[in-house]
Amino acid sequence: MVASMLFSMLVFYLKMVHAETYTVGDERGWTYNLAGWTEGKHFKIGDRVVFKYDPRKYDVVVIIGNKKAYDECITPAETVVYNTGNDEFLLSGGVNYFISNIPGQCEAGLKLAIETE
Repeated sequence: MVASMLFSMLVFYLKMVHAETYTVGDERGWTYNLAGWTEGKHFKIGDRVVFKYDPRKYDVVVIIGNKKAYDECITPAETVVYNTGNDEFLLSGGVNYFISNIPGQCEAGLKLAIETE
């Protein structure tokens, strides 16, 4: 049992060591119409995503496990709104949802869903 537990911890550690860092939107940064940006990428738990943007124009919100809020562009109560222009997040399991909190931006396409493998 101890060996099994140690093996599991080693596998988890190796996954974290091999984590990737992605800049959302590549050179375009956090902007509109990013749905195709995830194509061809294989995101894993522990990968990092960096949102680069002009903080005078944009912000980013992480919506955890709430597809309805993502689909309807609703920022849940007590959700942190990030606005540094260089925000980094660790991806968790399942689908990771990100939206803009600025009125009208999410509805106009400033949102992104990233699914981990």
